[in-house]
Amino acid sequence: MIKLEIKKSIFEKNGLVLEGLEVALDRTTLLILQGYGAFAMCGALNVDIYNQPKMVDRKIICARAVGVKTLEELFDAPIEACSQFAQEVGWQIGMKIHEAFEKISQKE
Repeated sequence: MIKLEIKKSIFEKNGLVLEGLEVALDRTTLLILQGYGAFAMCGALNVDIYNQPKMVDRKIICARAVGVKTLEELFDAPIEACSQFAQEVGWQIGMKIHEAFEKISQKE
């Protein structure tokens, strides 16, 4: 029997309102925080795909953090990698995920 557990939520902290997604997989959980035209994901995200010539025109703002097990940990984790366009809007490696979202939330 195949059973994929998916939990969607609203994640509110530090004045930010983000959508959260948790997908329970065998021996791990896929984590995503999304909002303000951007998303951050656990180590499952291949950020480099969004820097390929065929994808760069999409101007995807995304980042990856590794070693996180909950949305709370993802929110507080440092960016390990981010897309080229994310860097253009001020996201930087080492910046906390919440700091990155705070930076772009102020532009709305």
